[in-house]
Amino acid sequence: MVDQIKSKINTNFKQNSLESSKEAAKQVAASVNKVKSPENNQNAKNVNQNVSKFISKDSIKQMSKEPPIDKANVSRIKMAIANGTYPVDLEKISDALLDAYKEMKDR
Repeated sequence: MVDQIKSKINTNFKQNSLESSKEAAKQVAASVNKVKSPENNQNAKNVNQNVSKFISKDSIKQMSKEPPIDKANVSRIKMAIANGTYPVDLEKISDALLDAYKEMKDR
């Protein structure tokens, strides 16, 4: 009797997972078609042209060469940590760790 129940559960699970994977494949295909459409490519070109109005090509090249990090701020924080003067809020750290744990547990 138990084997029959397991058998039914397994077939129902297989059918449901097959249907959900087919639906997911359809959604992915629709998303790919949207990205490939010429209208979206034209919109992306328009956005790039609008951004280029505000930022020169030289500044874009310069930004791409440098990491998006404020080096002065990083060195200031490193010095404060080394000196032992960087403020550490243990309550905030413990709350963040607990939230991260809860998030991992829910997955």
